[in-house]
Amino acid sequence: MSTRKGIVRKASVAACLLASASLVVVGCSADKKAEEGSKETKGTESSAPATQGEKMEGEAVQIEYWHRLPDKDGMVKVEEIVKRWNAEHPEIQVTATKFEGKADESYAKIGQAVKAGNAPCLAQVGYGEIGSQFIAGNLMDVSQYAKQYEGNYAAGPFGQSKVGEMIVGLPQDTGPLVYYYNKDAFKELGIEVPTTWDDYKAAAAKAKAAGKYIGVYQPDEQQYLLSGMAASAGAKWFGTEGESWVVSIDTPETKKVIDTWQALLDEELVLSANRWSDEWDSALAEGKIIGWVGAGWEAGFAFDKQPGTNWGVAQIPQFDAAKPATGADGGSAVAVINGCAHPAEAVQFADWFNTQIDDLLSQGLLPAATGELSTPDAIKAKFGGDDVYKTIAEANAIMAPDFTYSPTWPVVGAKINEVSGKVLTKEAKLEDVVKAAQEIAVSSLKDAGLTVK
Repeated sequence: MSTRKGIVRKASVAACLLASASLVVVGCSADKKAEEGSKETKGTESSAPATQGEKMEGEAVQIEYWHRLPDKDGMVKVEEIVKRWNAEHPEIQVTATKFEGKADESYAKIGQAVKAGNAPCLAQVGYGEIGSQFIAGNLMDVSQYAKQYEGNYAAGPFGQSKVGEMIVGLPQDTGPLVYYYNKDAFKELGIEVPTTWDDYKAAAAKAKAAGKYIGVYQPDEQQYLLSGMAASAGAKWFGTEGESWVVSIDTPETKKVIDTWQALLDEELVLSANRWSDEWDSALAEGKIIGWVGAGWEAGFAFDKQPGTNWGVAQIPQFDAAKPATGADGGSAVAVINGCAHPAEAVQFADWFNTQIDDLLSQGLLPAATGELSTPDAIKAKFGGDDVYKTIAEANAIMAPDFTYSPTWPVVGAKINEVSGKVLTKEAKLEDVVKAAQEIAVSSLKDAGLTVK
């Protein structure tokens, strides 16, 4: 592909940049090994071990898959799912290995394994890290094998499994932004679920008068809340033109988001609290928080401390009601790791695994595959018996399909959250967040040796 050279140039420099931010720990040697690895797309010269190398005639292809799925009691274990595949596909045998540790640590291990020549064929990689892992030389362009499976997935998460136009894996789970609301509190206050941001502001004022908040400014989640709401407004923060990256964070579409939320903050119509804090938990328990924009995956645990509360899920308010859309907060793909000798078979298994919807639901995931999602009974109980996964699946279907992250997104996201924290303490405005994000997005790509248009 003609765009590949400029997009992946100086991969070892990019790896060092990300490592210095304590986000991705991979080798930073000057021998250009990572750069050379990033150019291998078919595994024809793989240095993988015998279990994943060229098979002898009559032998089964061996595929190893590293995952971070919970595998808790009551869930359909990954080992059980893989066992079914192996029984049905004797010619392609898969071994699944659970990585115990943080996501960032798993990416470090992937990088080390690629350098050592003993990496698995498949591994779980978050959408926000797809670009950085690719530029570090850890992922393969498997477009020729993966394109045929595109119709099995919602467009948004499938798009997030790409770097530019290159497909590096298949989407497993997703986290579309949705709106959570307390049905009892809304009814008591006479508030309708807002469908536009103008409606939202009016409803927020009514709730504030009663000492309640239908929204929360969450600094520790801003990298995905801001980007996700910008995506819903039509923004495309990152893209490629020829051999260059294009950064478009500070745009009119993003301005719609920050103007809306700055007004809400200035008029104190929303609560300000970090999502993962005691302050949040207390405000939710006390009934001060009666609504917020959050990821679809929060439905599984957000109300564990609220037994008997009648909550609902709706689509997020829209900037243009005629063009409903949402963005993403989280999710991951099963990516093909550089050096895999059998990428076609690896992608075949990844598609099968990612379309085992009921099994993935049992793991607490929101599958990216198209198909009917059935809300587990334990989650239904928090929502008055509502089939909330149906609503979340509808959000999946309207997720912005062309919003992807840059190779240096971990650095950009960290800066967004950092400056967003200053908004919480009134040391900055949301426009400062956007300007800082635009600046570091450009500079970090250039520092990585990549061309920016």
